[in-house]
Amino acid sequence: MAEGGVYIISNFYTREATGSLRPTSSKIIINFSNLTTVEKVEKDDFMIPMNKFEFVDLGDLFDMASNYENPDSPPFSTDIIGVLEDFERVKPIQTMYGERNIVKFRITDGRYSHKVSVWGQLAVTITHVHEKIVERPIMAIVTSSKLKIFKSSVQISTLPSSKIYLNLDNDYVNAYKSRLEEEGYKVSENVVGSPTHVPLTPPVIQTITLSELSEKTNTDDLKMLTTAHTALHRQLNQQFPDLLSPALQK
Repeated sequence: MAEGGVYIISNFYTREATGSLRPTSSKIIINFSNLTTVEKVEKDDFMIPMNKFEFVDLGDLFDMASNYENPDSPPFSTDIIGVLEDFERVKPIQTMYGERNIVKFRITDGRYSHKVSVWGQLAVTITHVHEKIVERPIMAIVTSSKLKIFKSSVQISTLPSSKIYLNLDNDYVNAYKSRLEEEGYKVSENVVGSPTHVPLTPPVIQTITLSELSEKTNTDDLKMLTTAHTALHRQLNQQFPDLLSPALQK
């Protein structure tokens, strides 16, 4: 059997679904037996969609992950959709399981944003796919992901069963993109910066000796000194208020 094919399956049995990180919310699973037969349908006349997702809104992920009885082994994996931002190329890192490839990015719906970690061969594949995409924004679908709360934030990680689709051409993705455009979403640039800091320029203080001051008998000179003193006092009070005593700040 190959993914994307259509098959007629006969003589199987079902049982209650158990285990953790199950990819669908179905309460039953299909089991094959020695009597099971599989027949491929060459011509698809059944109008079966190629993809089926069970999306969870990004705004609901925190509550969902917080309510897991066993955070390390939740009952279901999660499908999410959003805009891919701040993509970091694949790189190898050391883990408790040895060296593994990882890709990191953020996924957002314009209101909520969460970090995503992609592991293993999928990290390599998604890097190659991302490099070829020109259209922006990039709509990302991550299937069968694992949620975890870390430092009061949702962390999303891929599993061996995970798949990632970028700019998938289907009705749901197109409708999602249209909603973002209507709400005025703008593509985020991955720019790291710090707030602009404009240093205060210390005032230039002109010194004068007592002898020189005694010689300033001209009225214009006295007016100039008074004006300069007032301007200097105002500038000091505005830029360095802690340097002046309350009496001098009047």
